[in-house]
Amino acid sequence: MQFVCNWQIDSQEFETVMQAFTSSDPASEFPENVTLVGRWHCGASRSGVAVIESDSAMDLMRWAMKWNHLIDMTIEPCVEDTGAGQLCGEVLALRQQA
Repeated sequence: MQFVCNWQIDSQEFETVMQAFTSSDPASEFPENVTLVGRWHCGASRSGVAVIESDSAMDLMRWAMKWNHLIDMTIEPCVEDTGAGQLCGEVLALRQQA
């Protein structure tokens, strides 16, 4: 499964987060069964987004709990265009039946 992770960093924690991020090894940041698809940062708003793959909610939470004492984070499941199109078609068909 893929997940979208959005985060916001409080201004009081920004320097601490920058130090933690720049001193960590991205290759060892994620537990087994959690793969970073991509990650984007916006320093001006102290926020960012990542797309992560995992079949394990426990392992995903292991990663999130490494950071959640420093940042506010939301994690939501997501699908690509093909899956979204299929879901939209199903919902539209159900609404036409009603």
